[in-house]
Amino acid sequence: MEAGASVGSATILRSPDRDDGPSPTIPKTDTSGGPAHGEGPRGRMPRTLSCEPPLRKPISLSVLPIWLASLISMLARLDHPGFIWRTLEATQQDTAKPNGDRETNVKQRAVFSDTFQRDIENINLLATVLLTANFSFLAIQSIDQNGLSYWSQRLSYTSLLSAMASVVMGLAIRTPRFFTAHSSFYFQTMVVVLGFPFELFLCSVFFFIAALVVHFNIHTAKFQSSAAILIFSLVFVCLSFYWLMTEPRDGELVCWKAAASRDEAAAAN
Repeated sequence: MEAGASVGSATILRSPDRDDGPSPTIPKTDTSGGPAHGEGPRGRMPRTLSCEPPLRKPISLSVLPIWLASLISMLARLDHPGFIWRTLEATQQDTAKPNGDRETNVKQRAVFSDTFQRDIENINLLATVLLTANFSFLAIQSIDQNGLSYWSQRLSYTSLLSAMASVVMGLAIRTPRFFTAHSSFYFQTMVVVLGFPFELFLCSVFFFIAALVVHFNIHTAKFQSSAAILIFSLVFVCLSFYWLMTEPRDGELVCWKAAASRDEAAAAN
């Protein structure tokens, strides 16, 4: 099992960047034993840790589709769904109850909540900046005088509405309510809901870029069009190398922070 998997004898959902074979239905964590009250190897933060990025792993036909999906997620969605998946997964664990019901680790949930709140605050701030950019773009005379049938204006308005929706959704879930993944449907739905403000923000970015590119092409602005192609080609190249040379450890980080908080509380007592 990959180091990013759930702890102990866990049975996990596979996040978009996992390559460790077929995934069962729901994150599970054995809480009946092991160090740090069942947190297993994710209970304490190690002093050193070696990264195992895709660039250092052998390529096989079985993992190639998963790697391609993970790379596409990084390029198209900046791996944000994977971030939500891994950190939320770290909060879920099995119980020793006869009915096999699941529970949420409260300390790890608190760490996830703090991390998620900071993420939402950043998204709302960036979406607000994008709202201002769209208002400024629509105020340009060459954009405004062509009316609502002008494609750049249509795309900019769509970007503006997406940014507004991102801010509203972010305000609604900025402090995530308590959640337990009683089934895979619960878990996957919550991943989509919690990641939706970022998805809307990303759509707003794409629509705004499209509005700029269409405006450049209509006015035969070859220099601006070439600059846009060059800049975003470099972005995709850098993101590809970033994916190849790094390894996601968001789930472990949630567990390590919760364990560190517990150790600090124990030392204080």
